[in-house]
Amino acid sequence: MSSPSERRYKILIVDDSKTIVAVINNILQKHYETCSAENGLRAIESFKKEKPDLILMDVEMPEMNGFEACKKIKALDSETNSFTPIIFITGKGDLESMKIGLKSGAEDYLAKPFEPEELLARVQAVLRTKKLYNELTEAYAFIEREQDIIASIQKSLLCHTLPDIPGFKFFADYQPSSKASGDYYDFIRIDNDHLGILVADVSGHGSPAAVIMAMMRVVLRSFLSTVRSPKEVLEKINQSLCDNQKSGHFITAFYGVIHLPTRCMKYASAGHNPPILIDYGSDRILELKTEKGFPLMIHCDNALDEKEIELPLNSKLVCYTDGLTEARGMDQEMYGLERLKSYAQKMGQSMNAEKLGLELKNHVQTYLNGCEFTDDFTLVILEIEP
Repeated sequence: MSSPSERRYKILIVDDSKTIVAVINNILQKHYETCSAENGLRAIESFKKEKPDLILMDVEMPEMNGFEACKKIKALDSETNSFTPIIFITGKGDLESMKIGLKSGAEDYLAKPFEPEELLARVQAVLRTKKLYNELTEAYAFIEREQDIIASIQKSLLCHTLPDIPGFKFFADYQPSSKASGDYYDFIRIDNDHLGILVADVSGHGSPAAVIMAMMRVVLRSFLSTVRSPKEVLEKINQSLCDNQKSGHFITAFYGVIHLPTRCMKYASAGHNPPILIDYGSDRILELKTEKGFPLMIHCDNALDEKEIELPLNSKLVCYTDGLTEARGMDQEMYGLERLKSYAQKMGQSMNAEKLGLELKNHVQTYLNGCEFTDDFTLVILEIEP
């Protein structure tokens, strides 16, 4: 029951008997506002106009019975993401009628004749459910707003302006599976001769992963943006995150630093999917693997390997997160690394980095054939021009 300071709930009474309406109204009017309708069609009209918090409805009525009216009202509720509970109050007290009533969407079913105390108890119980629904709806709306803010902040942290360096072209795309993501890519201009390329993936997705991704970016950009050793950068990021974050998440990461005049790239990997280097001159494909390196945030002492390779002219370096290669089609088979390698090799000869990136995305979407990505994915392509 409502206290004097609370809004009084409004209850719509639907029955073709004026006597029954008067009896129910007499039971309820001390604690609730009431309004009435004499059949199912008028009930729908009153529902739209009065916006009641609860409907008490008879079943056998002229023009439209209670079961049909209940279905239509629930459909209208669904369109507005609302919840208006319905209790049938009827002389049809048999089990089959009760099953039909509940299947039509009603929350409760009360047979006539009824005791006033029982009616009040059921009304109070259903209105408690409605109150909980409203509180949950408000909570979800608040969470949605928070996620929108987190997603907006995260997108602002990504590198939106690709490097403009003679002899090189770039492509980068990021697609979260929800509003916020744990994927991250970045291009760090260390000095005039060195460019860093980072692709990382925080375990899981959503807001927690996005927050950890933001922390990683702060560490990289604030303290390590002038360090030329990929191994040192990832090891220091790992140490900093281990010291300050105990969430149970981990991060896979690939970081390469290119000496632009010589096209030599040093790289290190913390358990990340190996990028593929396609040399279109010799038609060779290399996977840039390292011998050791756990994902970040697993062990504070995480020694990594550092390797070096010359990026040939007329080649492309394709970096990605596992949301791309582990995307599953209708048959539940993963898109896979081999399919990515084969298609990138086939199409990349005649396409620049941007066109190849868009073509690879389209190829994966076609493979999914209407299925949704279940994980975040990031695709970064570096092209070394002929």
